[in-house]
Amino acid sequence: MDPRTFEIEVLPDGTARPGYGVLAAFVPATENLSPVITMGCDPRHDPGRTINELSPAAIGWLAAQLGEAVTGACWVVIDNYGRFNEAVPDFGVTPPAVEFHRFASGISIDAFYKDVGAAGEAAIELLSAVIEGPSQDAATPTMHEFLDAVEAHGSLPAPGVIFRKVAVAAEEGDARAIATAIQPDPVISASLINSANAARFAGGGKTASVPQAVTRLGSGFVKRVVFVAEMMARYQKGSCPGFDYRSFWLSAIATGAAMRALLPEYDIPERRADEAFTTGLVSSIGWLAVAETYPALMQRYLERCRDADPITKARAQREIFPCEISKVSERYLQRFDFPEVVFAAVAGRTDVDRQWYDVLARAIRVAQGLSPFVCLAIPTTITVPEPCREEWQRWQGFLATAH
Repeated sequence: MDPRTFEIEVLPDGTARPGYGVLAAFVPATENLSPVITMGCDPRHDPGRTINELSPAAIGWLAAQLGEAVTGACWVVIDNYGRFNEAVPDFGVTPPAVEFHRFASGISIDAFYKDVGAAGEAAIELLSAVIEGPSQDAATPTMHEFLDAVEAHGSLPAPGVIFRKVAVAAEEGDARAIATAIQPDPVISASLINSANAARFAGGGKTASVPQAVTRLGSGFVKRVVFVAEMMARYQKGSCPGFDYRSFWLSAIATGAAMRALLPEYDIPERRADEAFTTGLVSSIGWLAVAETYPALMQRYLERCRDADPITKARAQREIFPCEISKVSERYLQRFDFPEVVFAAVAGRTDVDRQWYDVLARAIRVAQGLSPFVCLAIPTTITVPEPCREEWQRWQGFLATAH
C-alpha cells in the first residue's frame, strides 16, 4: 500500500466520513519500521474542536479504511500548538477509546522524529504538501491587491548588465568576451578566481587571472555565478529587519544546485542544466518579494515560524498571507518574462511539464538539508543525495567571497 493523505469530517454524533476538519497522513510499514498515521486539525478548515476530541472517531474511520495495513501502527496527534503525542486506541469499543502519551523524548517535532524515525518525517512531508497546496478558493480582492502590489514594486532583483553580456558571450562560445565582461567587477572576479583555485583544480596551480578562471570553470558555471552575484549584490539587506537575506540566497543557491544535480535521475538532458539551476534559484523569490513589499506581514510571520514545526509554519502562512507565496513567485517570474515551464513549476502547476515540476519539488526539499531557510514549511532532516552535495560544494568558493 502506498502513502496516503485523508481529509475527514467528524460529525456531532461522533461518526466520521470524508470531508473537512481533520487532516491525516498514512505511511505504510517497511521492512524495519511500523506504519505511522499522523493527524491534526486542518488549518484550512478549522473544525472548532481539538484533535484530542476528534481523534477517536477519526482513528476508527481510518482503521476501517486501511484494514490490516494499520496493524501495529503508531498513531500520532498534533495539536494546534504543534505538540506531538502518541494516541493509543482501544479498538474493543466503537468509536475506540483513546489514551494520549508523550513520546519518550518529549512532545516536540524533534522528539517525534527521534522516536518514530523516517516514517515520521515522511508523514510530516505528506501533511505539509497538502496544506501548502494551491488554494481552491476563488481569488479575493485582497489577494489581487496583494499580488498587484508585489508586481508594481520597482526594485526587486533582476539580472544586470554583466550577466546579459556574459550570457551572449557564452552562447557564442567566446571565453575571452566572458572574461572581458567580468573583469571590471572586483567582487565577481574575486569569486571566480577563488572558485577556480578550489582543491579540484589543484593540478593546474593557483591563478589570479579571470580569463584562466573562466577556462577552468567553464562558461556554464561562470554564467550561473554571475547571475547569482548580481542578484545577491542587490539584496544583502532590505525593508524587513527580521528577514535573513543571506540565508534566503544560500537556500536559493542550494535549490538551484540540487535541481541541476537531480536532472540525471529524471532522465532530463544536460543541455537544460542552466535552466534547471535558474528555476531552483528563483523558486522561492516570492519570499523576498513579500519581505520588501509587505515587511510588517513578513515580520509577523517570522515571529510565528521561528523554532516552529512545518505544520505550524504552514498554518501560519495560511493565516497571515492573503495567498500562497508560490503565487507571488509566479507573478514575479511572469513580470520578468521567465519561460512558462519555470513559473508553472514554481507555482505548483503540473500542466506544462510534470517532470520539471517533480524535479523542482524534490530540489526544494533537498535544499533544506543543505542550507535551511527558516520560512519554508519543510523539515530540515531530509536526506541529501551525494550528487546534490557535490554540486553544492562547487559553490563554496564563491560563497566564501560573496559577503
